[in-house]
Amino acid sequence: MKIMNKQSITIFLIICFLINLILSCPNYPEPIKINQNDPTLQKAYKEVDEIIKKGMKDNGIKSFIASIVYRDEIVWSKTYGNVNPLDENSPPLTIDNAIRIASITKTFTDLMMFQLRDKGTISSLDDEVSKYFPEFSIGNLYNTKKSPTFRELSSHQSGLPREVPCDFDDLADWDICSEEVIIERLSKMFLIMPSYQSTHYSNLGIALLGRTLAKAANTEYEKYVKEKILFPLGMMNSSFYYDDVKDYLAQGLILWPNGSYTISPVEELGWSNPMGNLYSTARDMCNYMMFWLNENPEILDSTTLNEAMSPISLLNDGDTVYGTPFEMFYDQANSIWVKSKAGQLSGYRTQMALIRPLKIGMLFSSLLAFQTPDVFTKAASEILIPVYEQLLYEAGSQPQSPFIPDSKLKPTLTTEKYSKEIPNDAFVGTYTNSEGSIFIVDNSTGLLIANFGDDNLFNVSRFSDQYPEILRIKVSNPQDYLCRYVVDGSNYELVYFTITSTPFGGIECNSVTAMGQTMTLASKDPQYLKNNNIEFEKRNKLISKFLQ
Repeated sequence: MKIMNKQSITIFLIICFLINLILSCPNYPEPIKINQNDPTLQKAYKEVDEIIKKGMKDNGIKSFIASIVYRDEIVWSKTYGNVNPLDENSPPLTIDNAIRIASITKTFTDLMMFQLRDKGTISSLDDEVSKYFPEFSIGNLYNTKKSPTFRELSSHQSGLPREVPCDFDDLADWDICSEEVIIERLSKMFLIMPSYQSTHYSNLGIALLGRTLAKAANTEYEKYVKEKILFPLGMMNSSFYYDDVKDYLAQGLILWPNGSYTISPVEELGWSNPMGNLYSTARDMCNYMMFWLNENPEILDSTTLNEAMSPISLLNDGDTVYGTPFEMFYDQANSIWVKSKAGQLSGYRTQMALIRPLKIGMLFSSLLAFQTPDVFTKAASEILIPVYEQLLYEAGSQPQSPFIPDSKLKPTLTTEKYSKEIPNDAFVGTYTNSEGSIFIVDNSTGLLIANFGDDNLFNVSRFSDQYPEILRIKVSNPQDYLCRYVVDGSNYELVYFTITSTPFGGIECNSVTAMGQTMTLASKDPQYLKNNNIEFEKRNKLISKFLQ
């Protein structure tokens, strides 16, 4: 047998490392306050600045606006060029100049949908549009009697054509492109494919979604978004109407094949406003990003916000996903999902990108429409993510389990059920039952750690101050496992202890229910089974729940 040389061994180790990297389930530091003046972070912002300037030069962009938020504040912003890019005497751009965010408007339409569902105005996202908009119809030659639903429209799964059946130049004219005209034309058209057969981006679908929602709420779409979303988020300089923003609108450009530039005309969208006609400022959009990153129950229930940021359809490239309303891609270099939405209209190309686990948001806007997969946000995120993670861990941040809040591990007190604190020591011990189930709690490291009688360790944290007898278990090192195992087993489960008072006024736990199995305290010693060489015939019963 040949002995492997050093080069072969090195290659083998690299392959093993890469396989482990690919198969592991990433975890991220909890976003906490960090020093924004840290030289490493300032260097990262400078690199982002250089990326933008290079991108502007390569694409002939004369004016650009960029803002980055972290948690609940704007941490970096920069503007390039003038309000009128063709006039050197024009005022310099600021983050308070209005821009056209184009298709990012769709996220506001989908947000309206979730709000109305939660309020009961529409009963379900799976309601057919025709229930609220009976005049709408479109031909369907496929083997189904269903008509498009809210969920299908919002996630581009409806099979509707891409565009509203009106010439672009006529969209702003409510006489030529009235609702009646559009609905009549659609009645003579056909779905291009069955729903959910494939993702097919549809401006028509989102326009129809917004107008149907307005009918359900008995209001105008534009009025609803202004009163229920824009103003509550402090987005006072955002509007669907050119006249409202014309005095502070940044001028977009058209670059012609001969290299000349002209100011782009502003063409509004009329009935199609829900698909892309919102004007906003970078400052206002920072407020909007902070809502998505931090939650605001006055705007949307936190569980609904999680729903809105969840995937619906995976594209064939394997790392791009459509949701309601976000378009998501997996940053392979940093093992993290980026939730994004871009928009383009004549003179403008804008993108919003959210890295929610780290609470980082980016709003980059070019005052020139140009062909690009993204508006430099991907390159910027590849710089920012590792720097933020490094600084967070250096600042003492602990790894998080995505979107699962932790109570600090400290004795808690409830006035309703227990008159005394339940110390961590009360939970410690080996719990078993006659079926071979095992649950062990140890605090020899100073922190509560649990296992099911094997080597898979779980961090233990408090669930609620109101229920101190209930604890949460979470995989200690999720990066060591396939993500499928992390989400398909005991991770995040709650365990329920039975608490009793001792004759001397103390508190002890004499049983626990974990993964549906009730076990009694066999010993306060977490090493009880090992020290006494006790084996259970079915000891892997609960372990398998984690590994299957």
